[in-house]
Amino acid sequence: MRIDAHSHAMHASRNAQGHYVGPISACWRPGEWDAEQLVRQHRERGVERVLLLDPPEVAFQMAAWFPEFVIPVPMVDMDRLTPADVETLLARGAAGLKFIAPMHSYGANRYFPLYEVLCDRRALAVFHTGYLADALFAPRRALGREDYVDITHMRPAAVDRIARAFPALKILMAHFGNPWWEEAWKMISSHANIYADFSGGTAYRRSLNMWREMFAPNGRLDTAAIGKLCFASDVTHFEPERYEYLPYIEFYERFYEALQVPAELRQKVDRETILTLLGR
Repeated sequence: MRIDAHSHAMHASRNAQGHYVGPISACWRPGEWDAEQLVRQHRERGVERVLLLDPPEVAFQMAAWFPEFVIPVPMVDMDRLTPADVETLLARGAAGLKFIAPMHSYGANRYFPLYEVLCDRRALAVFHTGYLADALFAPRRALGREDYVDITHMRPAAVDRIARAFPALKILMAHFGNPWWEEAWKMISSHANIYADFSGGTAYRRSLNMWREMFAPNGRLDTAAIGKLCFASDVTHFEPERYEYLPYIEFYERFYEALQVPAELRQKVDRETILTLLGR
């Protein structure tokens, strides 16, 4: 069984070419489908639980509707969030927070008070790392001009400064830093408190030769680095008979086979590491 460390209950409409064209909307409402059956169809395919990384009210509502399936990790606007807000979200049952689209580098001092609360409460900090689709976050008005998302604020290297300042903070880098793959590997290899996943639409499409060279250079398996990975997809689990996570399961299995990852290490990646990060 697996725990999906990156799931959503909301989605953006796309056209035939896969480009985002419509508003983000919720995928499920009570009464539309049978909740128990919805969960059962995923567990039959090997997904035991999911971390839900949506705005707070969505994450908490879905956790209330699916208490044995959803672990809420609310997505927040870190440029408007206060330490008191972090305390409130954790008190409501958040297992951690998901950071994305900052107007400054993740490692900027201005965000340190937020990380301090998460660290003190032993909660998880999930960081979107790397590229972000341009249609998902509209530019903000700042100082009388448009202020656009800057993906360099979300490089894996930006998380390095956080790990140095908060070595006890539990950090999960989503999307393995796409396209800064080597940088992401360096972070999980250099810091005991940084972990990563292969979620999103790019990592699982890359050649296994790239991953083999990174995690098993010259045929020598880097078990320490692999032990810092978590299974994750970045898709929804809340539409019936929709299993968009299956290509990610297939990719992780191909990754395991190509690198000859032992069974106990596969189990860590699939579920045990994220459970440890959640303190469960």
